[in-house]
Amino acid sequence: MKSIVWGLCLLSVSPQGFAAFFQQTEEEVAAKAESPVQVTIQGAETALADNLRAFMPSLRNLKCDSAADRVARFIESATEKLHEGAEAMGYYAARFNVTPVQQGNCLALHVAVQPGEPVKVTQIEVQITGAGKDLPDFREIIAVPPYQRGEVLVHQKYEDFKANLNRTANNLGFFDAEYGVHELRVDPATRQAQVRLHFDTGKRYQVGKVKVEQDVLADKYLKRYLRVREGDTYNAENLLKQQRILEGSGYYSDVQVSGAYQQAENGNVPVGITAQRRKRYTYTGQVGYGTDTGFRVETGMESHWVNNKGHKLNAKAVLAQHEQSVEGTYKVPLWQPEHEYASASGGWQHTSNNDIESQGIKLGVDYNRRTDSDWQQTVFVNYLDETTRVSSGGETHSQLTLGGVRAKKTKTDALLFPQRGWQVAAEAQGAVAGVLSDQSVLQGKVNGKYLHTLDGGDKVIAQGALGTTLTNDLNEMPKSLRFFAGGQGSVRGYDFESLGESNAAGDVIGGKHLLTTSVEYEHPLQDAWSGAAFVDAGNAFDNTAHLTMNVGAGFGVRYKSPVGPIRADIAVPKEDTQDVHFYFSLGPDL
Repeated sequence: MKSIVWGLCLLSVSPQGFAAFFQQTEEEVAAKAESPVQVTIQGAETALADNLRAFMPSLRNLKCDSAADRVARFIESATEKLHEGAEAMGYYAARFNVTPVQQGNCLALHVAVQPGEPVKVTQIEVQITGAGKDLPDFREIIAVPPYQRGEVLVHQKYEDFKANLNRTANNLGFFDAEYGVHELRVDPATRQAQVRLHFDTGKRYQVGKVKVEQDVLADKYLKRYLRVREGDTYNAENLLKQQRILEGSGYYSDVQVSGAYQQAENGNVPVGITAQRRKRYTYTGQVGYGTDTGFRVETGMESHWVNNKGHKLNAKAVLAQHEQSVEGTYKVPLWQPEHEYASASGGWQHTSNNDIESQGIKLGVDYNRRTDSDWQQTVFVNYLDETTRVSSGGETHSQLTLGGVRAKKTKTDALLFPQRGWQVAAEAQGAVAGVLSDQSVLQGKVNGKYLHTLDGGDKVIAQGALGTTLTNDLNEMPKSLRFFAGGQGSVRGYDFESLGESNAAGDVIGGKHLLTTSVEYEHPLQDAWSGAAFVDAGNAFDNTAHLTMNVGAGFGVRYKSPVGPIRADIAVPKEDTQDVHFYFSLGPDL
């Protein structure tokens, strides 16, 4: 390091030294708090006073009745430390008068401060040389120097700037980076300071041999998950991405990815990856109740890997008042498994409400991918064999082979308790008569949700859904393709699937089209509790000319539990405010 004396003082202090100026251990803080002797500081602005207090020696050995000579030794030691604390904040001409006083029945120390004029930066020079000088990461750092001319010389800004350069160099693989010059030149007489930093990045290291220890996937399929390869330029961020990819695979309970740069040879850093397998099977069970859906029991099983190719299998069974179903899905990760997979599924389902029921089987295959902009996209083909029955009589049997696409994206600032964000999902599907289908159908639907939190903490949630179907006759459509409204997540204040077109007997048989909307206002009450008021409107219908929007309104409470928001709502329909409906749900707003 170059070192030239200028004026009266040249600072050349290690990063560890300056860090010690501003950091105290918990033990030191506790020790100072243990003493009954109080310290008051007068004449210094808040930031300076706080730093002076941090630099004070431990009060551990001072007692209310400490001898005069012990107090004098402490004051002598404290005065030296106070000068160090003031200089760290740019006050090189500060003066201190530490006076012991009697406060009640105990000793107290009064510190009178005359800070004087602070030292200000008059010149700053930052240079980066070496192989990394033109990289954006370094350019962004030097674009914002630690000081502007005329700014008070707070030492920690200098050290933070240096630490940022060092950290960036290490993250990018410049392990030989060093400072040719790092100087703070201070002239206390003129209260001027000059800053010079010359940083040489040196050469950039590369990824050497990559060693993986795991016992789930065969090597051929493991390679699909590896994004760190021998010969790549070293980047710590890529190691973190590699760790997230393996953690997200669902095969492992713990993943460690590390670069051993101390063992680098010829500029190559060996990388070690260790992944511990998780339990192969997970079993789940849920019990719930809703006033519009009744009791619900759900069980599930997931095999996190079926074979050394990484295939997965899950199965689920539901027993509820309005639904009974059994289904299974076999998932096959593809060439970029963190972004894409294919799956085959099959199941049986029976659903009912007061007026209409259906049962049938559904078989399907699909391809799923997540884009760089975080859109989840799916292309699918489903075969549906379903029988629909209406309470007043009549039965329809449908066989459809439906091809379609769907897309979904959620953008939020937090997973469990978002303050702002939105969600949109869209789907289009269709079948052609004669192509493994007994009728032609084209259907599209889209739903969205928007959440915004106001400055005072009040929250506004708006959501809506729109669906439309092109087909000859609603009565020929299977129930699973008909639209219904009513119930939680639709129009509160009405029974589950109670809104839609009615037949001559008054049975609700659904609709070709759907339109629902909702606005909710949430206001914080106390701690984790908040209150909400809402208005929902919508219906399922056959003809826009006869559309009637049913309106429900109500209020509820929200509780921020450790597992997510818990909601309890009471709602009534506009036309009958005596018809009260209760709803309970758990889960994030987006």
